[in-house]
Amino acid sequence: MNRQTNRHRLAVLLAAPLLVSSVALAPAVAAQGRTAGAGAARVPAAPSCELSPGTGGGNPGGSPRYDLHLSGFAPNQSVRVEGKSSFRASVGGDGSLDRQGVRYGTYGVDYRDSGSKQGKHVTCVTPPRQEPGGGKGEVKVGKVEVVALTKSGTTVDCTTPPKFEFDGRITGSGKGGVRYYWTYNSSADPIASGTAEFTPGTVSVSLFKAVTGSVMANTPTVTVYLTLHVPDAGLSGRSESVTLTCLNHG
Repeated sequence: MNRQTNRHRLAVLLAAPLLVSSVALAPAVAAQGRTAGAGAARVPAAPSCELSPGTGGGNPGGSPRYDLHLSGFAPNQSVRVEGKSSFRASVGGDGSLDRQGVRYGTYGVDYRDSGSKQGKHVTCVTPPRQEPGGGKGEVKVGKVEVVALTKSGTTVDCTTPPKFEFDGRITGSGKGGVRYYWTYNSSADPIASGTAEFTPGTVSVSLFKAVTGSVMANTPTVTVYLTLHVPDAGLSGRSESVTLTCLNHG
């Protein structure tokens, strides 16, 4: 009896370390299973591109500008953006790229995966075009004109730059803002810009503008004309040339 009892005790003692090892390993194996499962569930983001209204605005008298955002690309991926503002670039280490100040239009991104000869293309999401002036509604502009209030042939003292006055007029219908800008003589650079507001029932908006003419030494006359531009409508109106005679010439 004693021999049987001793053999039973010895079997129990030998089996105990095996049981302890099995229990200790179980949580680690389970954790590995969970980690592998979580990793397998992760799917890399697909390359995407989106155009959004710009935060910095556009140049005076220019069209509204937009921002282009690329994401989901491989780190430092070389891309070619095709559209109104085409360019080549490389995305950052996070696979994204932001380009501000692009023109409105349809854009796409061409790229090629590492080691692949097959090119790929992503079409950018394009929002509705911004309303002129950023306001609600829409104005249909029919005419832009400028009338000179200062009459030609007037004799003035040119020891100080003479003043010229003009009346601009934008004719249209609808509700909203109409962006405009002025240019001086043959220069294409805007000298002033703004937004003409149209409300229901408004037929035209009058815009007064005064400028000073450039006077050189011994200048016999000074000639000025202004042009009023409405870029969103693709229209402009130019005044007649106004020439003033300098009293002190000679």
